[in-house]
Amino acid sequence: MTERDPLLAPRGRRRRRLHPLWGVAALIAGLAGIAALWVWVFSPIFVTPQEFHGRQRRFDRVIREVLHARGESVSKLPPWPGPLSVERLELMACVEGQVVRGVRYASGKQSIDYPWGDLPPHLGTSPDLVIRCMRELDLDLQQMVHLDRTKNPKRYPIQLVAQRQPDKSLDHRRVAFLFTFAKAFWPDAPLEHDTPEAAALWLPGDIVFWKEGGREGFPGLIGVVLDRRDPTGMPLVATLHPDEGRATSHHRLDEWPVLGHFKPDIDVIFERFLEAYPGTAQEPRPAVQP
Repeated sequence: MTERDPLLAPRGRRRRRLHPLWGVAALIAGLAGIAALWVWVFSPIFVTPQEFHGRQRRFDRVIREVLHARGESVSKLPPWPGPLSVERLELMACVEGQVVRGVRYASGKQSIDYPWGDLPPHLGTSPDLVIRCMRELDLDLQQMVHLDRTKNPKRYPIQLVAQRQPDKSLDHRRVAFLFTFAKAFWPDAPLEHDTPEAAALWLPGDIVFWKEGGREGFPGLIGVVLDRRDPTGMPLVATLHPDEGRATSHHRLDEWPVLGHFKPDIDVIFERFLEAYPGTAQEPRPAVQP
């Protein structure tokens, strides 16, 4: 047997051992990543709608500044939205909270209390988003629509529904009925939105009715204008479309044909309602149980 050439004999490779601190650093980095992911996913659950709304506005402002710095802005847009009233800010904070909560679509008749009655807070339709947030401004559409529906039945498109008698649990939640009530008592505004200048007249907190899902010229979807717009100047809206199943805030105002545009001016709404029904008093909101 010939002796093996030591130059051809395989040499054992010495493995370089990593310093223990590298392993500790990797563990800390991994835990930090998990913590950051947890905060990003779950923090909206633990903040108030107003706080979340403020964070969202700051985030959107940073994104707009970055796009503008990169020259990706489509055109110079008119200033928008300008100073907003406390009512509008509260309304938007409420509807943003409905989106964060992930309110799920739940159609059909459900018996609820009267007045100030509501579905479970995690369920609803597009009118429920508006009804709940109007209640944050101390306006109970359930009472007001029921009274007007009872006193002026011919005002409402009862041909669209099977039940001809007033229904305290459902009438205010029908988009067509709420649209009818809005035309009678809410301050209206222009419907045009085909130019940046016209779109800038749609202010955050405005209420919009769309033809989507409606019949006989009446709307089937309702939403709230947000204080965000896309690069073309079209405002974004919050709504709850049946096909999506959850409250959303990513649709454009012109996503569907617009049939109504109204201002959430609570004083004007109350004034017009009291002119029609002198001496009528809204039942106060029930005290919150501890």
